[in-house]
This record gives sequence, C-alpha cells and structure tokens, in this order.
Amino acid sequence: MAEKKTTHVRRRMAGAGMNRVVVPVLTLLVLPLVVGIAFGSGQAPLMLVGILLIGGLGALAVAVSSPQWSFLALAFVLGAAPFAVVPGLPLPIVLVLVILVWMSTLLHPIELGRTDPVELAVYALMGTSLVSVIATAVGVSDITEFIRWVMATSIIFPLLRLPRPDLQRFGRVFVYGVGGGSAFALAMFFLDKSGSWMNYLSAIGYGTVGTIGTHLRFYTDGLTQVVRLTGTYVDPNVAGIFTFVGLALAITLLRGWPRLIFSGLLASALLVTLSRSALFSVVVAALVYLVFQRLRTDARLGILAGGIALGAAALSVPAVADRILNSFGSDDKGTTDRAAALSDFPASMSGHWLFGKGWGIAEFTDEVAGYNANYVANSPLVSIYRGGILVGIAFVLVLAAGFVVAHRNARKPAWESGITGAALVGFSLVALQLDFPVVTHAPVTMAFVVLLVFVAADGLVPEKNGASVTDQKVEHV
Repeated sequence: MAEKKTTHVRRRMAGAGMNRVVVPVLTLLVLPLVVGIAFGSGQAPLMLVGILLIGGLGALAVAVSSPQWSFLALAFVLGAAPFAVVPGLPLPIVLVLVILVWMSTLLHPIELGRTDPVELAVYALMGTSLVSVIATAVGVSDITEFIRWVMATSIIFPLLRLPRPDLQRFGRVFVYGVGGGSAFALAMFFLDKSGSWMNYLSAIGYGTVGTIGTHLRFYTDGLTQVVRLTGTYVDPNVAGIFTFVGLALAITLLRGWPRLIFSGLLASALLVTLSRSALFSVVVAALVYLVFQRLRTDARLGILAGGIALGAAALSVPAVADRILNSFGSDDKGTTDRAAALSDFPASMSGHWLFGKGWGIAEFTDEVAGYNANYVANSPLVSIYRGGILVGIAFVLVLAAGFVVAHRNARKPAWESGITGAALVGFSLVALQLDFPVVTHAPVTMAFVVLLVFVAADGLVPEKNGASVTDQKVEHV
C-alpha cells in the first residue's frame, strides 16, 4: 500500500516537473509568432483572433501550472459578476472559466473516491436532458442552451473531487465575490438614483437597459415605486438567489469577524432585493435548521429569539413589511399571474409531456416572448415545460438526494454542518416553487450547484478525530 502511494506521488511530481518545462517552451515558441501575425496584419478580425489565441494560451498555462487559480477565478467571478462576458464577445466569462476548470481537472491527477447520491441524481438529470434535446432540437439555439446548462451543471463533478481545504477555499472566495457584488449593488441602490453606474461596466456586457429602458428594477405598491437591489445580478430575484447562497456559505465557512461582516452585508443586500422567494427561503431554512440540527436547548431558544428579533427589525422597514404582508393576496399581480400560469400549464403541455417543448424556444431566449408566454414560475414545472416529464422527475430526484444528505449532515455535532443543508431545503421548498432562473439561466444554475456541492461534500467526507479524511490524506502526502 505504501509503495502504491509512493508511486502515485512520484507520478504527480514528474507531471509537475513536465508542466514546468512544457509551459515556458510553448510560451516562448508560440506567443511571439501569434503576436507577430495577428498585430502585424493590421486587420481587425486577425487581431481579434490573435487576442483570443493569446488569451487561450495564457489560460492553458494557468490550467497546467496553477490549477487552483482556475477554481478561485470561477468562484470570484461567479459571485461578483455572474453575467459578465468576454470583452467584445457574447461569451459569458463564467462559462470560459468552467472550461478552464475542466482543463485543470483533466491535466492533473485526482482521487475519484466514491460517488455521492447527489452526483448520481445529477447524472440522471443530464441523461434525461440529453434525450429531450435530441428529441426536440430544431435549431442552433436548442443546442446552445443545452450546452450552457450542461457546462453550468457539470462543475459539481470537479468541485466534489477537490481536497477539502481547496473546496473550502473555493467557497470562501465565492462568498468574497458575492460580498463584493452586494457591496456594489448596495452602493448603487443608495447613491445611484438613475442606475447609470452600470454603464461603466459596458466593456464586460453590462449597461444594456433592455425592454423597460432602465437598469433599475421596482416594486410597485399602488402609486408608489420602490427601487429593488440589482447591481451586477441584473434582476432582484436573481440577486436574492446569489445573496442567499452566499449568506449560507458565509455562516458555514467563515470564522470570527469576517463571518459577522459578510453575513451582515449579505443579509442586508438580500433584504433590499425585496425578493419574496429569497426572504421566505431564509425563514423556512431557519425553521428546518432549528427542527433537525443537533443543538442544546438554550442554543435553540437563543437562535429562535434572535430570528424573531431580526424578523421584527426587517418588518419595521415599510417597503419590506408591505412586500411581505401583501404577498399572495388577491390584489397581488404576481400571485394572480402565477395562478393563471398554473391553471394553463396542463393545456400548454398537451402533446409535449414526454420530451417537453424544447430548450431554445422563444420563451427562454427572448425577454418579451417570455413575458407574453407567462409560463409557470416554478423550477420543477419549467424543467418539465422545457425537457419533459422525465427531466422533471430527475430534477426532483436531485432535490430529494440533497435532502437526504442534508438530514445526515444535520445529525453531526458541529452546528455549522447543518447550515447548507437547511438552506437547500428552504430554497427548494420556497424559491424553486416561486421562480425559475435556476433552470433557465446558466450562471444561476451554477450558483445553485455550488450550494448542492457544499451539501454533498459535507456528507461525502466524514469527520474523524476533528479533521476530515481528506485533510488527513493531504497532510500525510
């Protein structure tokens, strides 16, 4: 056994030595040639190709020599600016970084370990989705949307195979990214009354006002319009999702003053989104945590009292109180539209139950068409709408597997072990039933997968004498 471990380490060292030789050689030989041809031509298309090749070579160098930076870059960009694109190209940066992460994973040896139940459910979801897109694809948009979704979902596999310290570092950097994005969004909320700050980010794809003619988003109460937090998340409900996931990871992974600072920042940003799905998800997650987590009675009572105090403080803000207390009433337009969409859902699925209506249909690619279609705002049902009943069942299986692992984590003695699981349950029971960007927007899918990863990883790596098995392996090597 010791001989096998020694051989594995030697192979890794040999691979690392080869990487240190190959990367400089490639750089010295290829980079001058690319620069000379591309920029010496003076033609814009060739210059763009040159820039892309240089960027690709640089990315390859990072993937080969410093694989951890691929993961950390993805974590920060996903948290801070999930909809940013490569300057001059309609290519999301987070998807480019996913490719870089997979390059890093494939170019370096990893320990596979056993497959987690959540992973198995994700395999089923990917398989049924592939069948549905083969059955319904009629154009390039179907393939493009499917590829984006697959890339976003696939990060669960390399992330679950990171050593525990590296995975925790990824989670902390994601929190820092969401904290930075939330700080910018809060500053924009309080100081930028016209929403013009987004124009400064036009180089990375922000700054387009869309169909409503402004970067701002509003909650309308009669004749009163209240601005909702958006920032680099564009939509307040999407901002609610990112701040919700960031808040769960901040409480789980950070310690001391950083935990207090980032938790307060993200909770404040989440509140200002006025996203009912995110706010009610927090409430349900807190209740799930109190019911299932192993806690002393005094700790349970303290958390309950603190939660009630925070809830009362939130409801003391008029806009928040009005948004919450008027929810689901007969005069709430969102509730009325949601009820109409639910009642129309069976008829709209007629003839499409098996494979769905398609991945690249106008409802998913055009904002105006999506608004006019008023398809049901429910993630499992949108999965069925797009990919058919088998995809919908597989999506529910992913959630069920997450619930099982979450319950297992909640029985561990460390109080942090149940936070992400409670967050997953609260998010699934509320946010996924009231909204759908997790299904239709690749960066939001990725944020949800990050939450799934930290639920699955806690259950995948058991604790032993206060340290995880993965930690012990790393220290031994």
